[in-house]
Amino acid sequence: MAEKEAIAIVLDIGPSMNQAPPGEITSLQSSLNAITMILQRKIFAEAKDEVALVLCGTADTQNDLADGDSYENITVKRTLCLPDWPLLEMVQKDIQPSSVSGDFIDATVVAMDHLVKGIQGKKGFTGKRIILFSDLGGEFGEDGLEDIVASMKHENVDFNIIGPDFDEESGDGDAKGGANGHKKEKTAQQQAGEVVVRSIIEAVDGAHYAFSEALPALSFFQARQKRSMAWKVPLELGPGLEIPVQGLIKVQAATAKSFKKVYAKDPDEQITTVRTYHLNDDDETEIEKEDTVQGHRYGNTLVPFSQDDLENMKFKATKCLKLLCFSKSDDIKRHHYMGNSVMAFSAQKGDEAAALALSAIIKALYETNSVAIVRRCYSAAASPKIGFLSPHIKANYECLFYTELPFMEDLRQFTFGSLPIKEDNSDLPNKKQQPSSDQLKVMDDLIENMDLSKAIVDEDGDTEEAFKPKLTFNPYFQRLYQCIQQRGMSPDAPLPELSSIVEKSMIPPENIVNNAKPVVVKMKTLFKLEMVKKDKEEKTGQNVFKDGESSDGPPAKKVKVDDDLKGGMEDITKSKVTEVGTVDPVYDFKTIISQKDEDRFEEACKMMQKKLIEIVMDSFGTQAYSKAMDCLTVLRQESIKNSEPKMFNTYLRELKETIVGKGKKDFWDRIVYDKVTVIDKSECPESDVTKEEADRLLEGDVVKTEDTAPTQEEEADDLLAEMD
Repeated sequence: MAEKEAIAIVLDIGPSMNQAPPGEITSLQSSLNAITMILQRKIFAEAKDEVALVLCGTADTQNDLADGDSYENITVKRTLCLPDWPLLEMVQKDIQPSSVSGDFIDATVVAMDHLVKGIQGKKGFTGKRIILFSDLGGEFGEDGLEDIVASMKHENVDFNIIGPDFDEESGDGDAKGGANGHKKEKTAQQQAGEVVVRSIIEAVDGAHYAFSEALPALSFFQARQKRSMAWKVPLELGPGLEIPVQGLIKVQAATAKSFKKVYAKDPDEQITTVRTYHLNDDDETEIEKEDTVQGHRYGNTLVPFSQDDLENMKFKATKCLKLLCFSKSDDIKRHHYMGNSVMAFSAQKGDEAAALALSAIIKALYETNSVAIVRRCYSAAASPKIGFLSPHIKANYECLFYTELPFMEDLRQFTFGSLPIKEDNSDLPNKKQQPSSDQLKVMDDLIENMDLSKAIVDEDGDTEEAFKPKLTFNPYFQRLYQCIQQRGMSPDAPLPELSSIVEKSMIPPENIVNNAKPVVVKMKTLFKLEMVKKDKEEKTGQNVFKDGESSDGPPAKKVKVDDDLKGGMEDITKSKVTEVGTVDPVYDFKTIISQKDEDRFEEACKMMQKKLIEIVMDSFGTQAYSKAMDCLTVLRQESIKNSEPKMFNTYLRELKETIVGKGKKDFWDRIVYDKVTVIDKSECPESDVTKEEADRLLEGDVVKTEDTAPTQEEEADDLLAEMD
């Protein structure tokens, strides 16, 4: 069962929370911003945590502990429940400052009572937490403070406060406070409140965060947190020699939530997929799935292939983690790492013998700088994988990290000539490309000046790493969720500007940029760039129809044009390309997506997709199939280059249904023969399709060979030859 937490947010809306110097936001507004960010993280992470909202300083009183004399001016605004859009909207629009002061100690007691009662009868709660938002400027009573602390300890309630910065030494009236972290004097009431809150935090081991600390940390949307289930399997070292181990995912590539089955107008509506089967006749008669069977063409004959046949021919695998051999760590190259996750294997819980045996293997691998090559199969329904186990030893634990490796078919062999960097390169064919000592030196300087490991200088003058992976969030997800929230709260409003904190995470540190500037300038002088003329002349109107040339006679006298005059036939023809045409669709498509002034990639893809189907359907026999295949190939290449595989993958699946249903099965056979399939993860990390799924799209379809019958185009050529 997933762990979940009961959280009570206590918000002080009294008079002191609505005071701020000119040009600064109030403590109340800073609190509302922080609460909004907390709720955003809970909603987008789809956490099972339940949240209650308690207001301190309301004109009326609504809580279970109020008796007419105590716990006055405290309202339970929202009872304990899952956070949702109405709660987020309430925080942003409905909460207003009050002129009545409330007791934040009493409000904390009300929140604790509500948490204890709220989770009664509910299962799965592993913790209770109170988050107090207050500047501690309101009046409060200290009666029964020891009992309150004892109750918190007894109920295991975590206590956090977000408010002004605490003084380093209590009683210092010149300390800083406020929502923006600016220094300002605290009132005597705030100093007294700080003393009380300090005592509570120390007694219950709570935590305090200033607004200046909390707001930047909460400005990021967290990715969905999942509690990984252990994969239990024996590590087979040899015949009769096994170690019971369990694997947990250590790190995994984050992916955005799919919104295919979300109906925004009614979130409670159940979205289902309906799939029907129809005959290929005029009426498209619907039939049941049980009455269908897979068929594969063999010439003009359809050969049925039942599910039983498929099961009998399917590769049989068993769940395993089997040792194949050992290898030196240096033999495993970094570019051989595959997969989208890394698993950490340790001995199964409670098995001391397995822990001792696995520890011996881990230490032996570490001391010999070796890794274990293993065969991994998750289940009988999964395909076998190959990977390596590398030792990982820390002060308090040790384990084996599993990383997937490629099979021979997964490797792509690309050969690139190396730069000659040795002193004596007289016998090398590319000795002219040998970098000089100054060029090597400037590259070393660039790497050294852009080192992020010591890019930040703290208050004590010590250096620390910038953009630590554990503290750096994916800006793509932050922007995505920011726009979704805006659409959810204000559907008609324009999209918001990028959050300044998120934007800051994408900008390199200023000192890094300043240090690298002189090195970059020096690089420009040492590495001169030259324009390389293309061997093949680009197809443009100016190249095809030369100025003043005519096929009926000699070229006409050309008019002398000033070199500074801009324009020409080439510029005119390029500026006219606004859509993908039929004459040269590949050139039109590339021209549109290469326009720098605007991003029209998605629009150009849709035009190319539409034009491709038009070319296939209008083709006389197979005459235009080559042009259509060129369109499909360039569409696939540019989708990989622009990291947009999903659009192409969806289109290819739809293309198969469209052309086969309209009698153009021979063009799909051409696609199968050329092995043009969907884009998988090995080609583009943004794809959600594995290589096995990509190959499966082409399975069972006809693959044309060289012995196929002559096409209509070839028959037409033979007929013309006979007429001659």
